Amino acid sequence: MVLHQQEDSWRTPLLSGGLLKQVDAGGMISPAGVNIEDEIFCLLWGQSSSWTQLPGRLRYYSCGPYSCWGVNSADHIFIMKEVTPTACVGSLNWEQISGALSMIEVSTDGQVYGVNSNGDIYQRDGVSASNPAGTGWHQVQHPQKVKHVSYDLGHLWLIGRDDSIMDCVAA
Repeated sequence: MVLHQQEDSWRTPLLSGGLLKQVDAGGMISPAGVNIEDEIFCLLWGQSSSWTQLPGRLRYYSCGPYSCWGVNSADHIFIMKEVTPTACVGSLNWEQISGALSMIEVSTDGQVYGVNSNGDIYQRDGVSASNPAGTGWHQVQHPQKVKHVSYDLGHLWLIGRDDSIMDCVAA
């Protein structure tokens, strides 16, 4: 069940595609996620009653201030540009990005991190408002293999393959 807080109570927005298996708060853009069929949905800010389905299928979807990023079941990486708080569907044109990741996460400041199927962490370089797709990937060195990453406010949170939780802060 997906809930969101509206004023002083929790509400259940309608989701035509079923329950979400993955959800992303979407920063100032829009809550978004995918269901068990890998169908992609977003919820417009202020539109609490219904979710909008996007074209395609992804197993993971995350939004930031410049764009939304996703990965599909083949570990292909995609970006949706022109996403705004009033147009969570963006350009409706998926652009494939080089590389392969099993999950991807976009922070509220636009930084993009991901994990590949080997458990290695990658960060997208050069992401900005004028270049939301960035310029390339670099591997973030870490001694442990991970299965999930989340970044915000200077903290890189990791879930290791052994289910340990790590908070990595840049020195």
